[in-house]
Amino acid sequence: MLYKFLALFLLLTVGLNASIPKNIEAFNKLPRSIAKDYYMYRFLRETNASSGDAKKLLIEAKRINLKLFHTFAKRLDDEAFTKVSKCLKLKTNKLLKEDNDCIDIGLSIYDAFSLDRKTLKELHDRLKNYKDINETLEVLSSKSIFKAAILKPKLFIKILNHAGAKNRKRYLNKELSKSEIDSLLKFKRFNKSIEIIMTQRELHNLQKSLLQIAPDSNLSAKSLFFLALNATEFDDKKLALEYLENSYKKAYYRFDKDKVNFWRYLLTKKKKYLEELGKSFDVNIYTIYAREKLGSKFENIKVPKVSSKEINYDIKNPFLWTKLLRKLKDKNSTTLTKIANKFKYKNSIAQYSFIKERASGYKTHYFPMPFSDYLKKISIERRSLIFAIARQESRFIPSSISTSYALGMMQFMPFLASAIAKQQKSKNFDLDNMFDPKTAYKFANLHLNYLVKKLQNPLFVAYAYNGGIGYVRRLLKSGNFFQKGKYEPYLSIELISYPQTRKYGKKVVANYIIYMQLLGKKVSLSDIIQKTSKGALK
Repeated sequence: MLYKFLALFLLLTVGLNASIPKNIEAFNKLPRSIAKDYYMYRFLRETNASSGDAKKLLIEAKRINLKLFHTFAKRLDDEAFTKVSKCLKLKTNKLLKEDNDCIDIGLSIYDAFSLDRKTLKELHDRLKNYKDINETLEVLSSKSIFKAAILKPKLFIKILNHAGAKNRKRYLNKELSKSEIDSLLKFKRFNKSIEIIMTQRELHNLQKSLLQIAPDSNLSAKSLFFLALNATEFDDKKLALEYLENSYKKAYYRFDKDKVNFWRYLLTKKKKYLEELGKSFDVNIYTIYAREKLGSKFENIKVPKVSSKEINYDIKNPFLWTKLLRKLKDKNSTTLTKIANKFKYKNSIAQYSFIKERASGYKTHYFPMPFSDYLKKISIERRSLIFAIARQESRFIPSSISTSYALGMMQFMPFLASAIAKQQKSKNFDLDNMFDPKTAYKFANLHLNYLVKKLQNPLFVAYAYNGGIGYVRRLLKSGNFFQKGKYEPYLSIELISYPQTRKYGKKVVANYIIYMQLLGKKVSLSDIIQKTSKGALK
């Protein structure tokens, strides 16, 4: 069976080279994927590709992000592409000197707020044939943006969601009436507005208005959870619990149900919620909290045991990983387990763990420590942090490529990888080096030297790894987060303004605690969480 499996992969690897293809013909042999998009991006940037080459590649793209779009625009001899790219990049003062089509393409709501009323009125008259932007400009040029916007609930939501923090606070932080709230609830995008209002903590008037929303409103589980936090901040525990009850009913993922039960426990101190958390199959900060309180352990955490031998499989090849992911699609548990066992080897432990976890329906959690020889000279704390981040970023898959072209196990953005390589004076560095576990770990350790020195706490380091240290600095200096309070620091953890960073921090901290314990170092969630207000920023 193993021979047949290897033979299949040898067949699949024909033409699948994990380096920039030399010509268009080589691209034709590659499967449409994010990996292919990434190599298109590099090919167009790093070679003398012609307009004809770019046109042939364009029809092969899977997902064109802004990076790839602007790269195509530079190479394509296409007036429309060139114009859209140019208009999207122009600063506002230069954009206003362009034609109407360009302004319609490039002027964002956020940038429009920076214009004076006279300019906004002139633009409104000038762009009368452009319905969407014209309607927005009419509102923004009004004496009272809030009053003008709320008359058009759908537009109010659009402006609120894209205004930017300073403009929301200055122009839109007003109390809404019950009828105004009801009119906003008709639109699905108001779910996003609720999240924005709650995570910009100085919007007290808007937050007070949200208390008028009925707990059984047709909102998402996430929105109802945010409304529960809002009611908690306004000291209405009864209302908060009603929101939580409805959030729990609508929540699909175990993580979200655990989050609700955690807050039910914080608000009521009823042991039944703690016990329900203790029975959850998910591993997260909420279930870790419960188990620490109950003195129980996870029974569904596994450190995979694999052969000390290595499989003849190129772990650095993104196209092989793409092929494998497609092979796994819609397979049942038995078939997934059979496939996983083909990877039960030292160098493919990440693939094995990934597939086994999927085969369990994500009810058994695998915590591998691949390529640990590269980390044996560093402390358990740092090793645990690197493992925690790698598990969250890529599940340790060396050839991972994200939709934003973050690379490898540690998901380094190309600009950061290149900057570190330059600092280290790495000779002949290529971005494909990030698919090498040794390089990925080395660069992660170097980057963490800087982040840990500035932030110390694993939670803040995780935030910075995902959202950038500039974001974390602004967050901590704002005075709105990780201050003293009845439900702190848990409220702050739930209200971090970057949605991805908010969840990422929780996941990495949970991973970190598990890895620390697996490596023989005692640490608790309370140790980490309660230190968030002490020496947070240097």
